[in-house]
Formats: sequence, structure tokens, C-alpha cells
Amino acid sequence: MTVITETGYSYISDHLFVNFLNTINGANSQVTDLLMQESGTDKWLELMYSRELLNSEQFRKLKEETFDDGAIRDFRNRGREYVLEGKHTEFISSLTGNVKQAPLYFDKHLNPVPSCGGSRGLLSLLSYKMLEAYQGNIFSKIKKCHSPACYALFVDYSGRRKWCSMEICGNRTKARKHYAKKKE
Repeated sequence: MTVITETGYSYISDHLFVNFLNTINGANSQVTDLLMQESGTDKWLELMYSRELLNSEQFRKLKEETFDDGAIRDFRNRGREYVLEGKHTEFISSLTGNVKQAPLYFDKHLNPVPSCGGSRGLLSLLSYKMLEAYQGNIFSKIKKCHSPACYALFVDYSGRRKWCSMEICGNRTKARKHYAKKKE
């Protein structure tokens, strides 16, 4: 878990697909869609590569073609709805269709690499990672940060975690409670 405020991302997970779902950020009472910013998808890919969540072969392959930002945002929004509300139950079954559109091959370290780049390749890789997580029961451990101003999702392995980051969201929430109590 990492907090990276200089890039606009409040929380970076160890899971590529969680980071993709977290491309919506709430800060200063404003919601920001980081994919809608100029070169948003490219910047996200570069960040994932710098954090070693994408290897050089995956990164190179994904950058070979252009991205359909609308399709990518739609996929993200459906994924968030599924995780947060259980809506779009067909979402999980649609993931295999994405993988079929851009089949994956595996490099010498058994990392999945999409057969094409751009939107189809990215959605294929993300779908594969989501299917792996679904099979590994990770989806049931995904939570939204308890801070009302935060939109971040995180994987709660302990079952007790409330915030994406104790350093930011947890401390702010506790400080607000403390000052409100002191004010009374």
C-alpha cells in the first residue's frame, strides 16, 4: 500500500485491477476522473510500470495501439459497480469475452501479456487479473474507504481495516471526530 498524492492517486494497491478501479479520486470535495485527464490512460500505465505492476513486455505491448477512453471508463465504472454494489452480475461473465478478444500469452516468467495493445489488450489483461482475483476470493475482501471524501478501494485481508490509508484518511477522520468531540 502506498499513498501517492503528487500523481493524483490517493492509494496504490499491489493489485493492478484495484488501481484501475481507483482511477476516480475524491479530494477537496471534488471528484476527479483521472482517466479523463489528458493522456490519463497513458499516465496510469506509466505509473503501474514504475511501480512494477506491469513488466516491460506488458507495458510495451499495451502501448502499441491507441486507447478508446470511453470503453475503458465504461469497463471501470461497471467494475466499480460490481465491487461496491453487486450490480451487473453479468460483469464477471463478460470478463472472459474480453480475454477472448485479445488472447494472452505468457512470458518466460509466466506473466500474462496481451496479444495486442490499446484498449483490447488493456481490457484483456485487466479482465484476466480480475478473473484470477475472483477465483482467489479477493473480490469479497475489497472494501471502499470509510472516509466520506475518499473513493479508494482496497483489499482488506485482515477483515478489520476501515481506511485505504491510515496516514491520510484514517488520521483525518480521527482528527475530525476528536475536534468535534472537543468542541462540544
